[in-house]
Amino acid sequence: MRRVLFLLILLCLIGPRTAFPAKNAGKLAVKSALVTEYGTGRTLYSQDADRQIPPASLTKVMTMYLVFDLVASGKASFADPVRISRNADKTGGSTMGLRTGEVVSLDELMRGMAVASGNDACIAVAEHFGGVPAFVGMMNRKARELGMSSTTFKNPNGLPAPGQVTTARDLTKLAVSYLRHYPQALRYHSTTEINHNGAVHGNTNRLLGACDGVDGIKTGYVDASGYNIIATAKRGDSRVIAVVLGGRTKQTRNREAARVLDASFSGAVETMTAACDVPAVAPGKSLSKHGKRHAKAMQVAKADR
Repeated sequence: MRRVLFLLILLCLIGPRTAFPAKNAGKLAVKSALVTEYGTGRTLYSQDADRQIPPASLTKVMTMYLVFDLVASGKASFADPVRISRNADKTGGSTMGLRTGEVVSLDELMRGMAVASGNDACIAVAEHFGGVPAFVGMMNRKARELGMSSTTFKNPNGLPAPGQVTTARDLTKLAVSYLRHYPQALRYHSTTEINHNGAVHGNTNRLLGACDGVDGIKTGYVDASGYNIIATAKRGDSRVIAVVLGGRTKQTRNREAARVLDASFSGAVETMTAACDVPAVAPGKSLSKHGKRHAKAMQVAKADR
């Protein structure tokens, strides 16, 4: 009798801990995610991909996309000088340290947005191209053009604003189109640090140099969303884009993004789809010629970077 009682107590203690991972073995520890093979557009992993979430600084990808469009159309040049307003200078959150009255090239502002996640740089860019309201209107028109039907932008930098929302599916559409039209954008997003006004700003994307093949593109955080990232990596001839939204910490976000990227390239992503809403990669197929599809790959992918 004493032995039976001991076993019952032991089961009560360990039961929930062992059951929880089994129930959620197919999910990332984030609110939403979508992983796509860039070349084919094939979905490799999906988790609540249509859940609306504030984009935070992932908004800056759309801002930068519009700048590339304006340069491509001949309406602007990356060498164009931009005078910094007091409004841009006083913008809060993450900044590149712009100062009222200084003149900065459009190229440097692009680096400020990509690397330092400069909210001030976004305001400076928007003001340079007709003012913030007009620029946000351009952002939303571009979103409709790309089929981002669940996205609304309220400002050019992603600072908290009522009604500013997006989804992992919409951000995937944005990232794929952005890189397809302007692959040279990765020169901004893969830059590890910039120096402006004597201050060195490291890239907020800590997967650069830490996860094999990662060369972009953007992170973001606001309280309402949690920690977000659009990450892309190229290994061999294959490129994968992962949108991971709503991590509780930046470490969780980075770990889960690295985990799903590694699993995608190794061909082990199908083991993660038990609780997901779309089929995984077809059995027997792998993105990487060198990838091995087995449990060990998933153990490596789970490692916290």
